[in-house]
Amino acid sequence: MAVSPQGKLKFSCTATSTAAKTFPKWRSIIPLLKTSTKEVMRLELPEIRQLKLGIVLMTDEELLEMNKRVMKHDFYTDILTFEIEREEDFSEAELYFSIDRARENALRYKVTLRNELARLAIHGMLHLANYDDKKPSEKKKMREREKFFLAYLQSERSIEY
Repeated sequence: MAVSPQGKLKFSCTATSTAAKTFPKWRSIIPLLKTSTKEVMRLELPEIRQLKLGIVLMTDEELLEMNKRVMKHDFYTDILTFEIEREEDFSEAELYFSIDRARENALRYKVTLRNELARLAIHGMLHLANYDDKKPSEKKKMREREKFFLAYLQSERSIEY
């Protein structure tokens, strides 16, 4: 895949008041999330010259309510990805993370919370790059790309998680 010069990323990260109470050091992960999303943008979305991306940290219950209301799914999830606008070289998107699911996944997979949050950012960006995870073959391909980016970020970008 040819990689064009890096596009511009307008990045924001917030936490709901409830999520901020359960994860008071949430601001410390902003640089990791920004770097993670920028690298996926550079390699997987080279046609996008400008991306406006917001990440919102929520609790399980808050994200469940959103999942029910917007997606009509009545189950917990770790991330919801919404592309708000897409033009030829511009995209605006929002990623919603459950800090509770991230913690549980980190324990289950024996990784740090920072690693799991980076994976969620990568996962959401891969959805924006048209990767899907509904079928087993698609899920396998997405997991391979997540692993690639986590390894790349750790080795090439000296990201610690």
